[in-house]
Amino acid sequence: MLDIGQPMGYHYLHKEPQRLLAPLPLTPSLLMAVTSPLTCPMASTANANRLAYVGKVPGARDSDSWFTPAVYVDSARDALGGIIGLDPFSSDAANEVVDAVTHLTVADDAFATPWAPCLPRNKTLKTVWMNPPYSGKLCRDAVNLFIDQYAAGTFTAGVFLVNNSTETSWFQRAMASATAVCFTNHRIAFWNADGKAQSGNTRGQAFFYFGNNLTAFRNAFTAHGTVVALQEVL
Repeated sequence: MLDIGQPMGYHYLHKEPQRLLAPLPLTPSLLMAVTSPLTCPMASTANANRLAYVGKVPGARDSDSWFTPAVYVDSARDALGGIIGLDPFSSDAANEVVDAVTHLTVADDAFATPWAPCLPRNKTLKTVWMNPPYSGKLCRDAVNLFIDQYAAGTFTAGVFLVNNSTETSWFQRAMASATAVCFTNHRIAFWNADGKAQSGNTRGQAFFYFGNNLTAFRNAFTAHGTVVALQEVL
């Protein structure tokens, strides 16, 4: 039996307990959205050897296999109303922390797999978290795909994390399209697949928010940096 009220803010990679979310009310629509079989064409099956997005060899470390520390994922989940419906650039190991209803791995290929069938049926749960591959072309294409999918109404709210590459065309497009952005006041120490922080991050980061609940995003991310509203929320 699925326990929808199980706290979602504590994950196996935490060294100490983190802030827990309030239990969600068990409603018929929520139960159906989370437990109904999805028709995602290439939904992942469990495989402990898979790494994040383009990691090629189990245990290898590359520029595209950067896992987001749980404290930031928890903030994104808060901003998105308590559930992440889809993580399109992930792995089975990463989803232990992200805890998305559906996640896509490199084998699933988020660029080729339609996102809409991978999301919960309930409109309020059609949320996306994305930490894209960080090599230039892949990051650009992932951000553009995210923006296109949101504009098409595929999901109702989403957050993605990127370097603060303000000089790039894709970053400028995000600035023109997103509801808000949080510029971090520090450099994020991303995790490897083994849960250890990577050193040598030379860039600051930015979290872009797409959705109608600017207050929730501001409350969730103010602790991480400066939140700037980019669009008027009606």
